[in-house]
Amino acid sequence: MAGWRRPVSLPLPVVPQASRLLWCGIGGSLLPSETLVRAFGDEAVQSRWTPLASPQPQALALHPDDQLVFASKSGKTLELWTWIGRLRALPGWDRLERPPILITQNDANPLARWGRAEGYPILPIPVEVGGRFSAFTPVGTLPLAWMGRDPEAFLAGGRAVAASARDPQSLWGGRIAGLVDALREGYLRGITEWVFMPYDRRLESLSAWWTQLVAESLGKQAADGTRRGFTPLHAVGPVDQHSQLQRWMAGPRNLGVILLTVEEPGAPERLAVPEACPYPGLAGLQGSQILAAQAEGTAEALAGAGLPVLRQHLSTLDEHSLGELMMAWQFVVGLLGFALEVDPFDQPAVEDGKLRTFRKLGLA
Repeated sequence: MAGWRRPVSLPLPVVPQASRLLWCGIGGSLLPSETLVRAFGDEAVQSRWTPLASPQPQALALHPDDQLVFASKSGKTLELWTWIGRLRALPGWDRLERPPILITQNDANPLARWGRAEGYPILPIPVEVGGRFSAFTPVGTLPLAWMGRDPEAFLAGGRAVAASARDPQSLWGGRIAGLVDALREGYLRGITEWVFMPYDRRLESLSAWWTQLVAESLGKQAADGTRRGFTPLHAVGPVDQHSQLQRWMAGPRNLGVILLTVEEPGAPERLAVPEACPYPGLAGLQGSQILAAQAEGTAEALAGAGLPVLRQHLSTLDEHSLGELMMAWQFVVGLLGFALEVDPFDQPAVEDGKLRTFRKLGLA
């Protein structure tokens, strides 16, 4: 299940940026897409991005120029088929100008069979790529193409890391080895929770992607029956600096924090603060300076309280750099699974929950 180490370029259907993109998927079939749209989409693009995950009903009307995407590696996801049935029942289904695009394994799974019977385009997820490792498949590249961004640069970033990951003397090889060692050593010292906290609102969904990647890959029973792994926690700075820092610093000492910062030159801005402002010097500062100081202050406070703090930094936020970062974390999680003596590529507990759901609904 290590096919994610080999990002493959695929021809992608043209989806006009002016079209609304209705993306039906959940978990690994949505979180990479959501991460990239939130990282690179401007306000207009994000207003046309419509993720449909939960089976909960919601009011929705189809427009003729909408582009529907149905994404599921297995082709069997219950939430996905709920949305297929819901959308097909809407009056606008027969007036869509373009057929739905399917992203799935190109095998005999139900979604692929339906797509071939209807003549819909199918963008394949390789069989050897697990769902939560699908960022470097059309799950990631199709939203980038729709936004007018550069899917090839994203894939190139992933390839660059994959090519050097085995060499601890290389830049990314050293970073990956350092993270694996730090997380493993923390685990052995009783660090059972790790917070991933980007100090950039554009990367809040990256934290959610990371949370699934870690939780599904590393929370397992080893062959000897012991339960291993740690709890990943989703955060974003500076919001959670205010809402969660108290717990991290003063609560149980079983927690570490991974801080991600992004170089943000930004356009010069003028702050017209009133006389009542308790910080007179604020008028001479930029928002990017304030954000950087908050990240540094939080890191120092956490380290001063004796908590392990890991730092990551992007000198720029673009397709290549985010591709590098996401591929690096896939390697970290894969290698850490082996270090913890668990299989990082299966999810037996998830499958058990799905089976129980199907039985309650009379579907199994």
